[in-house]
Amino acid sequence: MATAKIPIRTKGQTTCVHHKGKQLELYCEKCQELTCLKCLSSVHKGHLVCELSEITPQKKQDIKNFIDRTEQNDQVQIGKYITSTDTLLRDNDSTFEKLSHQLRMQTDKLKQDLDMLTAETLSLYQKMKEDNSKLIQKYKQDLEMYDKQLKQQIQECKTALQQGSDLNIYDTRCEIDSQIHFPVKPVLGNVSFTPNKNPQGHLKLALGKVIISGQGQTSTDQYRSVSTSDGQGQSSTQQQSGDKGKKAVTRYKLLSETKVVEEWKSPCYISSICPTTDDQAWTSYYIYSKTLTLLDRKGTVIQEVTHKAEIKDISLSPTTHRLWVCDRENNILELVSGQLTHRFRTKEEPRCLCVTASNHVIVGMPKHISKFTTQGTVCIQR
Repeated sequence: MATAKIPIRTKGQTTCVHHKGKQLELYCEKCQELTCLKCLSSVHKGHLVCELSEITPQKKQDIKNFIDRTEQNDQVQIGKYITSTDTLLRDNDSTFEKLSHQLRMQTDKLKQDLDMLTAETLSLYQKMKEDNSKLIQKYKQDLEMYDKQLKQQIQECKTALQQGSDLNIYDTRCEIDSQIHFPVKPVLGNVSFTPNKNPQGHLKLALGKVIISGQGQTSTDQYRSVSTSDGQGQSSTQQQSGDKGKKAVTRYKLLSETKVVEEWKSPCYISSICPTTDDQAWTSYYIYSKTLTLLDRKGTVIQEVTHKAEIKDISLSPTTHRLWVCDRENNILELVSGQLTHRFRTKEEPRCLCVTASNHVIVGMPKHISKFTTQGTVCIQR
């Protein structure tokens, strides 16, 4: 395993990270970073450079565009999301009230031996209801905090435009896309209850089945069956309560078979596909294609984003839910507000891409695999 450290310029730093004391007066268009005069004969030798002041008008325009997009689109959408949390809370209460009622109606048909099992299942419902409420409240707080941070960021952008130097303008523009991230919408726990229509059968099957989907910010489905404690069909809750001295272990049961929910013919070739949290999917095709295509569950094209180079692979960040792209020209990019934004470059042509939950970018290249930060710093190379 080999590691490498790349010098990184901090915000507001006016001197070169490669040549101590040398002022940053130039901009390297190839590496997309500030440089000094001495770099022209070393780090950026032979690269196309220009005066820092020459790129300031474009950076100002980028900042103005960000302010316009955020005020007109993002903040409006955030308001809708915040409002929607109230509906989620009402629906969550209603759902569990109906489930509880359905469960009690079924329990009335059973013998007295099922009372303890009924109380346990109701307790599970109540816990999930409370957990869902906490998730929704936390999501609402995160959205409100994001809205507050966004307003503060806009104010800083406006201040930079009015009073900032060329360096301030450059730093402000660089911070736009990476400073704060949109809150991740939680996945609420869902329950379905299937009554047993033949109560004359075995008692452990009389109450029915409770199928629970995962809670929090993951979409992993969990399966738990509620049955009598004969030692064979115990849920993870029963096993944990019976073994107080042992470490709690969550047990998962695989589904017996998969089910095709939707099936349709794609209007475009697909070599990579990334499902989103709102029932859509980003797709790409690695052979001579420069287009990203967003499809809905019926195969309808929702959006297309065209890139200047051929796209090799895509990956959706599990934390920010933003799409990442690698292309044939060794660029790693992130899709922000409908635009592909350059993040860093690799030394070799990237073949595959994976963004992890720890906010790292894993890139597969012809002879090795490297792990980067989102800013392009090498963490691990194998």
